[in-house]
Amino acid sequence: NKPATVSSFQSGYPGSNAVDGSLATYWRTIKLKNNSPRPNPEWINVDLGANYSVGQVVLKWDTANRYATAYSIQVSTDGSNWTTVYSTTSGDGGTDTITFSPVSARYVQMISTAWNVPWEGNYLSEFEIYP
Repeated sequence: NKPATVSSFQSGYPGSNAVDGSLATYWRTIKLKNNSPRPNPEWINVDLGANYSVGQVVLKWDTANRYATAYSIQVSTDGSNWTTVYSTTSGDGGTDTITFSPVSARYVQMISTAWNVPWEGNYLSEFEIYP
């Protein structure tokens, strides 16, 4: 339940859905025409409000089976200088539990660059951040 900003969203599916604690809602990126390539990365950024020790992120992709296949997790204390703590090119949907060496961060973001259905993009039910 922290503020989230996103690169894009389909009407009715804002970024706040990914941080509301409910698997019944999700953030959905703007849908493009079928077979259209997605021109830019899609991202969600969460502001924790202060610096905290962060060592785990859990991504819960929606059951619609639309998810990022390539994405990274980045952290920042100031919202300008980012450190990548995890990246993959083999995302497979479902629930991704990502653990890394704890770091101090106020901002945590997921940046996706490839999707199993590119014109659909991300359907992310929950973006959870833990110590």
